[in-house]
Amino acid sequence: MGETPVLPPAECRGVWYSCGSANLLPGQGAVYCGPMATYCAWHRPLAIYVPEVGRTFFVYGNADNSPTISLYDHASGEFAYPVVLGSNPDGDAHRNPTLLIDEDGFLYVFYGAHGHVTHSLKSDRPLDISSWSEAAPLDDPGTSYPQPWQITPGELFVSYRQAPGWRFRVSRDGARTWETSGDLVNFGCPEDARGCAECSIYGITVAAPGDYPRRIHFAWSRLGGGTPEEMDSKHLWARRYNIYYTYSDDGGATWRRSDGSAHELPISEEEADQIYDCGQRGIWLKDIQVDSEGRPYILFIDSQTETFESKWMVGRQTDEGWKFAHVTDSDHMYDAGALVIVADDDLRIWGPTTDVQAHEDGGDIDEWQSRDGGANWELTRHLTHGSRYSHNHVKPVMGHQLGTGDLRVIWSYGDSKKPPETEDVRLYYYGEAMDEPCEIPFPSPPEDPR
Repeated sequence: MGETPVLPPAECRGVWYSCGSANLLPGQGAVYCGPMATYCAWHRPLAIYVPEVGRTFFVYGNADNSPTISLYDHASGEFAYPVVLGSNPDGDAHRNPTLLIDEDGFLYVFYGAHGHVTHSLKSDRPLDISSWSEAAPLDDPGTSYPQPWQITPGELFVSYRQAPGWRFRVSRDGARTWETSGDLVNFGCPEDARGCAECSIYGITVAAPGDYPRRIHFAWSRLGGGTPEEMDSKHLWARRYNIYYTYSDDGGATWRRSDGSAHELPISEEEADQIYDCGQRGIWLKDIQVDSEGRPYILFIDSQTETFESKWMVGRQTDEGWKFAHVTDSDHMYDAGALVIVADDDLRIWGPTTDVQAHEDGGDIDEWQSRDGGANWELTRHLTHGSRYSHNHVKPVMGHQLGTGDLRVIWSYGDSKKPPETEDVRLYYYGEAMDEPCEIPFPSPPEDPR
């Protein structure tokens, strides 16, 4: 028998997580599971590029499922040794951290949610990951998926799910306090549904770069879509349906449809701007980005929930309305990639569209490119190939339009079978200036000054 391999410290590896045990395809031990240091699509931002210092800061869930932060120095090509910021009560990767960097360079990390209070931390010094202080939590009961941005001067804006809707809060004092929650979306629950949790919103946001106020875009889908009997069927396992869209130009005070008309809050299902109808299939949102003219692009999977057959799609807003393009197919709705706008005439998708472990989430990472604004897509490279396990949960570096191409995405790699051969999860990174993706080469632990 071979010797047990010596693993790097927990902070240099990622969390392995398993979720779901019902309505499985044959041979599966879980609906989805595997390497989830950068899980999930509704945790964003995870990584932010700061051009003034030429560094990318990023957060993830480490092997102990603790919120962890590191950085990459683009000038030296070196990563900082990770700093563990706190702990979570269990191995639920839905508690992974998200990151905000304010106009003064202070870093904020939000973690620990998924039906619980969201904890927050603030760096003691600008653009310094070594020392942190506790900030005020988002103490609404049952928060999930905190997505923080700065969209107006001196204010922090965080939106999140609180079933059955989506809410937001604002801080004007550097996260020492948070104003009362505001309801953004609330579709409610039909009388024949099983409860509010079954009608939950799954949303993704992005704030445009540039001068304040920054436009924030929000796209979402809704869990549910049937009677209790239908929702118990594997045909509708955790199906999210349709895509809805809104945006705000004034820090969240006013939210508008695609045509610019204003909503009354909270947005109801009857009044929502539905931009995509999935019929009896399901929707899994993956990424949302904006081009140099502020036009939003949405990457999502349109899936047959009975077979897990999944169509990768890109929606883009045009002068003629929303247009949708089919990119490729894969075998799982939890295959998760990133949409990177290198330039307006150079859009890339980096995602696990080549199967490795059949009907498990993740795979080998491919590059798909569009040169015509997202209307047509071509497979240009197999970034990874012949992998034993699965690459997944590719997350974009926000601010990547200003980057140098040596780090635009990060992701997780590990075994997506249950039970797994190993729960060892590694982190990878890539940018188009690199010859191939690489595992993040974290340095040796710093010496104890004592």
